[in-house]
Amino acid sequence: MSDELTVLVVDDNEDLLETFAMILKRRGFFVETAENGLSAVDKFKKHAYDVALMDIVMPEMNGVEAFRQIKEMHPESSVILMTAYSDEALIQMAKDQGARHIVHKPIKIEQLIELIMQVASDEPILVIDDDEEICRSMTKVLEQQGYEVLTACSGEEAIDIVRERACQMAFIDVKLPNIDGLETLLRLKEINPDILPIMMTGFRNEVKEALDKAQKAAAVTCLYKPFDPAEASNIVKKIGKKSHRPR
Repeated sequence: MSDELTVLVVDDNEDLLETFAMILKRRGFFVETAENGLSAVDKFKKHAYDVALMDIVMPEMNGVEAFRQIKEMHPESSVILMTAYSDEALIQMAKDQGARHIVHKPIKIEQLIELIMQVASDEPILVIDDDEEICRSMTKVLEQQGYEVLTACSGEEAIDIVRERACQMAFIDVKLPNIDGLETLLRLKEINPDILPIMMTGFRNEVKEALDKAQKAAAVTCLYKPFDPAEASNIVKKIGKKSHRPR
């Protein structure tokens, strides 16, 4: 594969498939095609495309089931689902499976290209806490706002994740097992200087020194537990960023 943005176009309408592929290739994308969901899944077994542009209603395997299988294989891949029908059951099923981008045909090509660039450049948000309930609640709220969320229960796990994925932001609990939140922050910034860290703690006074050091190390702010997960969502909206990849 080339260094260009890779797109898999999936549709059982041959004319539409060829038209989309031709236009996207002219715009500089590396494009391959599949005529149904089953073929799309087979192609993803061989290569993780940056973006899949996929119809929902197709023979052999519908787009929702293909979306589910693709995300199991390659969670980092972005999928844009398309539909010309008001099949609310399938659309709701797609949303339940975590689909964040569903567009209705006919689609203006400029809007489609803008959406492809947007989803390809989205960077996930990392939540680091050994409290599984906090990870679950923050993930739910942030995913409802359309963000991809990764979680880690320790600093070591977070470091491994950031080595593999460029995350735009990290919510870091101050008290973590083994290496604490401050050390985790410093290690994450070494790997990705652009990551935006937000500290979290239920021990306002006890960890004041660590919070002061975290602030000097570029921590954006601190959330004091217990807090409404919506507060985290508001912070992301205010300071979130896009990391656009070169074309």
